[in-house]
Amino acid sequence: MTSRISLEPEAVLDVLRTHFDIPADTAPDTDFQNLGLDSLVLIELGVILTQQYGVDVAGGELAAAGNAAKAAELVSAKAARS
Repeated sequence: MTSRISLEPEAVLDVLRTHFDIPADTAPDTDFQNLGLDSLVLIELGVILTQQYGVDVAGGELAAAGNAAKAAELVSAKAARS
């Protein structure tokens, strides 16, 4: 069975705003590093996204993605493969 999750970058930003207090005006292409998000935060973000969307997302994958737009693409691609 194929999941049809098409995650928008705004959904990732909403998680970041809610759980990690990033600025409200953060753009989807703002680098996680520029936001001061370290590896522990990205691991926590991965856990939250995994719980919300049912796909396994690792902190290292999010670090490699680098921003909310690419993180949304990652989750969507993983969901399409599951």
